[in-house]
Amino acid sequence: MTQTPPVPPANTSPYPIQEPPHPPSPPAPPQKPEEEWAEPRRGWSVGRIVGAAAGVGAIAIGVAAVLFPRDGKPQPQAKKKKRKN
Repeated sequence: MTQTPPVPPANTSPYPIQEPPHPPSPPAPPQKPEEEWAEPRRGWSVGRIVGAAAGVGAIAIGVAAVLFPRDGKPQPQAKKKKRKN
């Protein structure tokens, strides 16, 4: 079909089919080179965090061992006797 068929006036959309053109936006202000990168934070390194977590875990295990001691030597489970038929 080379032509679009006529559309009755009652069948037209109340909304525009295409978006109207926008006015051009003003150009962005130029950035200064020193503002381009943020200063690195001087915090804890990953090694310090892992070391602190290991230390806290070791202290927690030590406190648990002192507070909840074992009552005695653990006994091995008794072996089942084989039945002879």
